[in-house]
Amino acid sequence: MEIAKKILTYESQYQTKVANGLSQADVENRLAEYGENRLPEKQPKSFLQYLIDALKDITIIILLIATALSTYVALTNHPDDLTEPIVIFGIVLLNLYLSINQQKKAEKSMDKLKSFSIPQAKVKRVEGTETIDSTKIVPGDIVLLGVGDRVPADGVLVSATDFLVDESFLTGESEPSEKNPNQFSAADASLGDRKDRVFSGSLVTSGKAEMIVTETADKTEIGKISNLLQTEEVKPAPLQVRMQKLGKILGAVAIFAGLLAIVIGLLRGYPLTEILMIAISMSVAAIPEVLPVVVTISLSYGMSNMAKKNTIVRTPMAVETVGNLSVICSDKTGTITQNKMTVKKVWLPDGGLKKVDETLSADEKKLIQYFYLASDRETGNPTELAINKLTQNQFTYSEVETFMADYQKIKEVPFDSSRKQMTVVYQVDDGFLSITKGAFDRLKFQDQPQEAVAIHDELAADAYRVLALGYKFWSTNPQDFTTDQLENELTFGGFIGIIDPARAESAPAVAMAKKAGIRTIMITGDHLLTAKKIARQVNILTDGQKAMTGADLAKLSDEDLNQQIDQYSVFARTSPEDKIRIVKALQQNNEVVGMTGDGVNDAPALKAADVGIAMGGGTEVAKEAADMVLLDDNFATIVDAIKEGRRVYSNIRKSLYAMLGCNISALSIVLISLLAGWGAPVTAIQLLLIKVVADGIPGFSLCVEPADDDIMTRQPIKKGTSIFAGGLLKNIVDISIVFTVLSLIAVVAAKYTNLFAGNNSMIFLVLGLTTIVHMYNCRSKRSIFKLGILSNKLLLTTTIAGSIILMLVVITPSVGSVFGLTNISGLSWILVAILSIMPLVYVEVKKRLGLFGQKEKNLNLGKSYKVS
Repeated sequence: MEIAKKILTYESQYQTKVANGLSQADVENRLAEYGENRLPEKQPKSFLQYLIDALKDITIIILLIATALSTYVALTNHPDDLTEPIVIFGIVLLNLYLSINQQKKAEKSMDKLKSFSIPQAKVKRVEGTETIDSTKIVPGDIVLLGVGDRVPADGVLVSATDFLVDESFLTGESEPSEKNPNQFSAADASLGDRKDRVFSGSLVTSGKAEMIVTETADKTEIGKISNLLQTEEVKPAPLQVRMQKLGKILGAVAIFAGLLAIVIGLLRGYPLTEILMIAISMSVAAIPEVLPVVVTISLSYGMSNMAKKNTIVRTPMAVETVGNLSVICSDKTGTITQNKMTVKKVWLPDGGLKKVDETLSADEKKLIQYFYLASDRETGNPTELAINKLTQNQFTYSEVETFMADYQKIKEVPFDSSRKQMTVVYQVDDGFLSITKGAFDRLKFQDQPQEAVAIHDELAADAYRVLALGYKFWSTNPQDFTTDQLENELTFGGFIGIIDPARAESAPAVAMAKKAGIRTIMITGDHLLTAKKIARQVNILTDGQKAMTGADLAKLSDEDLNQQIDQYSVFARTSPEDKIRIVKALQQNNEVVGMTGDGVNDAPALKAADVGIAMGGGTEVAKEAADMVLLDDNFATIVDAIKEGRRVYSNIRKSLYAMLGCNISALSIVLISLLAGWGAPVTAIQLLLIKVVADGIPGFSLCVEPADDDIMTRQPIKKGTSIFAGGLLKNIVDISIVFTVLSLIAVVAAKYTNLFAGNNSMIFLVLGLTTIVHMYNCRSKRSIFKLGILSNKLLLTTTIAGSIILMLVVITPSVGSVFGLTNISGLSWILVAILSIMPLVYVEVKKRLGLFGQKEKNLNLGKSYKVS
């Protein structure tokens, strides 16, 4: 479309004039119609809303009921001693704090989007050219843009001179985009291919231009991202879903156990206060109150370990979720590749195509010298930096100084997007030399080698950016010559091939991920050929896998995409909406998806993914929308994070194995004692003490257990897989039976023989010490004698400390009386010691027989539940 016709079209559409813009009356009317040019804001969630959500947890509700009942019993029987209700309520407050902390996901991404807002802009108005507050810009305004300006709204260019903008935050392309008002963008073209349009928030890096504003506020591309961020809800992490499921199960067990205790107590004729005390004991026994604390500490320790390996985790639950990733959607530039444009190949007509790290001839070095002379050495342009780096590698500093002394620069014709070339003129000893570099199809050579086209196409097919060079000698000073004169009838010099190479560690990391059952997909704003080439190099794109562009993706319905997504490993020229569609299609196929990104355009997809992974060098918007930030922008670091995440989840399961065995056995003992007419063998406050001292403190030490040797050969745990999968439930029931039998031996020994005294104290000690000893069973499926007692010094310290505390509570009368405990005889201590060591003996025998932990590799095959 001719530019004049194009301008008339847009003037008509937006009822404006390029020559003088809108009148103040027009602006007022349009402000009323379209509103101010600002991004919408979302109200943050209040503390009260967080608290209400936290109180929906059934385990917290049960503990609150237990607190109320315990308070009633205490006020009825011993109003001067409120220790039990205070302790229970203290645990409620701790769990509320942890719950609210885990709910909070920083919603700062919207605030960070404001950094791309432009305070002022220069516009044409009927009343004259003026600088105004950018919020007052309306569709139809004529905006003037220059170097250093940020574009205040989306618009179409009507004129431009040497105009380049940095829109990497939207497109992901590292180099400034060349803009040309003479082109006409198709409606379905990707953002990177809309060369006649500019977008709000982009930075002008070269030239000047005029544009007609077409969209403002939330109708702009950055506004659409803002809307996506607001509408995309944060989904609960798989661990949260599993813990909520566990909480409901344990809550139901606690309610049933409490009601059963009341029924049995009434039938047995127990006093009401005693019935309530037993019901409280049953409810407290069912709930692992310190488990949320152990989970939080496990996640925090994982966060600390990840930080040491260049990964900052912003949301604790992401530590575990990253361990269960089944798909990694990775950007190309800077993550798979080095984000460093590098000259890799050089070609002379008589020298053949060579790698620059080979020994180069004098003529090839001369070609590199000419490219250096034809470059803008002051710019930060990645292409120019690549040429400068090549020169530094091929020549010493003194050599560069020497040959530069022979060339006196007298003229430069800067790079122009329409010409796609630049020319520099030098005075030399025998006259003048002009050197031109640029796109091969734009340089006008006097005589071109026949094989040049084939070499160019070969490099282009391999995703290289090809720069050609031509030169011309002049006997007279060409300073006043036109650009056409300087850039015609050039002598062909040669080619260089520039590429952003893959990181050396990317291919091994992709292979390790594949071994761990994790699929890698490349999603990039770059060209399809470049994306496919890099993807093949690192084995992301393998036989049987396909690649497509964002334009192809737009032709697929969501249903078709869901069905075909498994066939594709590369998506190029994608938009923010494309990335979200890809993430959701994978999630519809029950995948746990990790998404990397660094630009504002990536933020919605980072938020939609199960784990959003932002780059350390990326925008603040992306970082705030993400769950993790990679400080080194390296794909291999993601794989390290996955290993740490798997370790954390494995250790949480170990803690669950340690705690629930104690809980189930405590429930069983209270129920059996109640049916037998023995009364409650342990009180609620005694159980809470056991759970803190025997479960909690040593349980924290399981958080630091190292990863199992085979952890990165296991398949990812699928969404909906129960936390009890892989034989964990069977092991919990198995060990709880052992605990129950051992504890009942203590009950019977104390009740029906005269050799042992202190019924409650013996039960208390056996329950507590067997739980402590069991911690060593939980460490690994390997024998503790192979692991070594000292290999987890923190566990050794905490188990010794826990054992001493339990014994001191019984031995010390003043402390024991608070918990309703008395000292026991020496013979009783011997029986306690024998019974307490038996869980270790039992599990060690099972390990020796190969009957323990054999299903761990098949966690994803366990019983599943539906995730809503």
